[in-house]
Amino acid sequence: MTQTSEAASPKHRKRFPSWMYKWTSSIRYKWMLLLFLFSLTPLLALGFISYSISKSTINNKVTEYSEQLLKQTAENIDTRLGIYKDMMMQVVNNNDIVSMLRALDRTDPAQYDLDSLSLTTKLSTIIAINQDLQSISFISPDHFIKGIYRWNDRSNEKVSPFLQTLEDGSNFRWFSTRIGTYVDSLNTQTVPVFSLAKQIYKMSDDSPVGIVAVLDIREDVLKEIGARTTKSHMDIQSFVIDGRGQIISYPDNRFLGQSVKEVLGEDGYTDMFRGASEESVFPLKYQGERLIVNYKKLHTNDWIVVNVISEASLYKDSNRLLQIILVIAFICILFSIVTAMLLANSISKPILGMIRLMRQVMSGDLTVRFKAKRRNDEFDILGENFNYMVTRIDGLLETVYEEQNHKRVAELKALQAQINPHFLYNTLDIIKWTALLQKANHAAEMVSLLSRLLRISLGKGEETVTVEEEIEHVQCYLGIQKFRFNFNIETFVHMDEEVRTYRTPKLILQPIVENAILHAFTERETGEIHIRCGLHPDGGIRFEVQDNGRGMEPAVVQSLNRHEAPSADKVSGIGLANVDERIKLICGKPYGLDIQSESGVGTCIRIRLPEMK
Repeated sequence: MTQTSEAASPKHRKRFPSWMYKWTSSIRYKWMLLLFLFSLTPLLALGFISYSISKSTINNKVTEYSEQLLKQTAENIDTRLGIYKDMMMQVVNNNDIVSMLRALDRTDPAQYDLDSLSLTTKLSTIIAINQDLQSISFISPDHFIKGIYRWNDRSNEKVSPFLQTLEDGSNFRWFSTRIGTYVDSLNTQTVPVFSLAKQIYKMSDDSPVGIVAVLDIREDVLKEIGARTTKSHMDIQSFVIDGRGQIISYPDNRFLGQSVKEVLGEDGYTDMFRGASEESVFPLKYQGERLIVNYKKLHTNDWIVVNVISEASLYKDSNRLLQIILVIAFICILFSIVTAMLLANSISKPILGMIRLMRQVMSGDLTVRFKAKRRNDEFDILGENFNYMVTRIDGLLETVYEEQNHKRVAELKALQAQINPHFLYNTLDIIKWTALLQKANHAAEMVSLLSRLLRISLGKGEETVTVEEEIEHVQCYLGIQKFRFNFNIETFVHMDEEVRTYRTPKLILQPIVENAILHAFTERETGEIHIRCGLHPDGGIRFEVQDNGRGMEPAVVQSLNRHEAPSADKVSGIGLANVDERIKLICGKPYGLDIQSESGVGTCIRIRLPEMK
């Protein structure tokens, strides 16, 4: 079941990115995510709702306010234009002025420009009453009659539009803004002006006299009215255009006299003149900026007052509110993250500590213990149970180890009881002397070798012998084998002096040498076996048994290193595995056999042991 779960885990990981798997697999990150969402979601929802409501409210209020301002601006301009019409009537209904103009107009037509000090004096009184007027002039088909100032440009192209007023009867005619240059004997002035023109009639019979009166009014008047009316914290731009879309008044003088397309684009011009409505409001996007455009036609003429509001300024307060919400949200996010981390750590840290302790127990360390924080919570209870479980496991393992040790000692004592060493040694000694008396020298030597071999093997019932005794044991074994098989295998023993008295588990070299004799040289008549013993570079001692036999295949070497004896080498594999297992039982898991072999070259088996004295 465990293997299936572990095998399924990588497949599960492949379905999600690593960061997503981390957040979905760890209880710590689950807690952090849960606390983060629960704290941030209400805040974001409240902020979004507040921003939407404030934006909608501001939009409605500002649009309504802009319409009121537009209406007020239009009324103020209508009132001011009505004043100019009244001033015009004062001029054209003044008998003295009309008489002077008729007299001047009857002069020689060859003299186009006419001037009269009396007329200028009369008009100065009217001009003094209203400072909005720049100049008063009079035009007939034959003459230009100077009023206050003389126009610098009196060409037919400039004058002819004003003469068309003669065709309007008694109606007023308004002219769009132009840059007028005025000269007199003292100075020259260049001023943006718009004009009001009206035909002059006789006072006696109301017949036309063929002269047009022209009032030039400073454009600044309209600009001041718009600025004064729309003066507020909002960025509302107010200007005036005529019925053809030509700009009459604008905050920037560069656009005076140009088409409204220059400031609102083609779409703005189309939306404004699409219908015949007197007033309207529409949204507009021009040059990447979102605008709200309000316009209203004047009652005095066909001019249109336009208010333009930038949405950026319109929603400036709501955007400030959004920024405040975002700052608060950011602070709350930091607070939520810190709080979530602290709470998640308070839950996950004891669990992670428990997991580390469990892994140490899995690796064989049963000395670890969980340190309770004395909070008397579930983690302390879990830790106490964990400590009790580890203590019980350690006690059970110790009991099992002692039982196994007692079992081995009992088995060894039973074996020793079956074979009385003194009886065995005495019997072998008698056989040796009998063989010598009968001149069977080989038999006597074999009995002597066997006696020494058994003496070292049985020893005193201990698990270890000295290195020197282990070497002597294997030499006795080689001596007996030479008599048995009469083989021609040379053996060489290399032992460092400092390791002679070190102790080693007994009977560990004989199975290895036996394995070399039986399997490494089955197809050869001669060979060499080198047995070395010395200090290990990393501490402890090292045995090495090396032959120049036929070697083994890599698969066989891997199987033996894993202590899995193949069928072909079942007996030898069991012998090597038994040696490795006894070494690990006596010395510990880090120690044991390491087999290296190359087919056709030979085999080298190394044994690493701790220092035991």
